[in-house]
Amino acid sequence: MKNLSEKFTHFRYKEHPGDLFRGTAIVSLPDPYKNQENFWIWFHPCFQTSQDVADLNDLYKYLDDEWFDDDVPETDYYRYYSTIPKDQIRDEIKSLEQVIYQNCFENFYHLILGEKIEMLTSLLKTIYVG
Repeated sequence: MKNLSEKFTHFRYKEHPGDLFRGTAIVSLPDPYKNQENFWIWFHPCFQTSQDVADLNDLYKYLDDEWFDDDVPETDYYRYYSTIPKDQIRDEIKSLEQVIYQNCFENFYHLILGEKIEMLTSLLKTIYVG
């Protein structure tokens, strides 16, 4: 790195990561907590096909009582979560979000070390090619 005091505000993948959500365009570096979904989309190793992400979406549906479709299959998973208290669902959501964050942070770290992404300053000057 040339200068640690320079602020990383943009990044890009050097090569297309091979999915529909991400590309090689220069984009703003998303704040992991203020812009959670974008951070997850850009840095989760397999956001589109992740079972953790799918399970989290389901938990939010159980929390918000959004299972109103007649075609929802009555699985053991469905029966379990449709009967437990909302506080327990919230706890499971927090736990699963931590797992997803951990996956994203680890992948972000590996993307930098593996030289798969470039970090850029707000002036779009490359300060770390990695």
